[in-house]
Amino acid sequence: MSGPAVETPFLDTFGIRRGDAVAIVGSGGKATLMYRLAGEAVDRGYAVITTSTTHLHPPTSKQTRGFYVTTETPDWPQLIPPELKTRRHVTVLGARPRPDKLKGLDADELEKLREVCAPDLLLMKADGARARLFKAPGDHEPVVPAGTTRGVVVASLKSVGIPLDERQVHRPERVGRLTGLRQDEPVTPEVIAGVVSHPEAYRRAFPESVPLSLYLSCAGDEESRDLARQIVAAVPGSVFEGVYCGDIQRSRAQVLRLA
Repeated sequence: MSGPAVETPFLDTFGIRRGDAVAIVGSGGKATLMYRLAGEAVDRGYAVITTSTTHLHPPTSKQTRGFYVTTETPDWPQLIPPELKTRRHVTVLGARPRPDKLKGLDADELEKLREVCAPDLLLMKADGARARLFKAPGDHEPVVPAGTTRGVVVASLKSVGIPLDERQVHRPERVGRLTGLRQDEPVTPEVIAGVVSHPEAYRRAFPESVPLSLYLSCAGDEESRDLARQIVAAVPGSVFEGVYCGDIQRSRAQVLRLA
């Protein structure tokens, strides 16, 4: 079930094109992937907006070229469109409940943002994991907005072997219910596959017409790529359009095509 290792840009790997609205869900690298996709898109001349429908840490100057909080910028519908045209990439969020965490946009704000800015590419972090390495979504998660054209589920290979407890897993009781794993038992490749492909997890949040990919992050060596292949072997073939593992670093980005 695993194909050859192929190095490709992240945009091409996930089939992301001009005009797409991409919802990134899961745990263990959503924001990192989002900003990597944005950087590649800017290099291609796209005008890109990054945002969230849940929460997001404040972006750094290396992650984005402009940052706006709508509740702090009442005239944002007039300000952001020309800024986007000039800067090519801006991050827009809704509120700042505390300095280190920002609230995403609600459905109405997101619709207005798309209407007034008409970005070439919209990238959305559409799920939260409270900085845990692994999670299973709750009944109200992920928050996938109308108009989404592509979805990417992220799972970190660093979560293999961690115990099922609240310190390292978000919603551990949900993981247990979906897979049968018990408290403090280690997360295995089969458990990861069972969660990400479960019909009550991520697929239900996306319309059937929206292609969904699985991205296994932190695949920086052959050992981690072997774990990725084990996950691929345990994922039903009909759930994802493609399954990939990759490693994003400051100096390079690599995606390995697994299926």
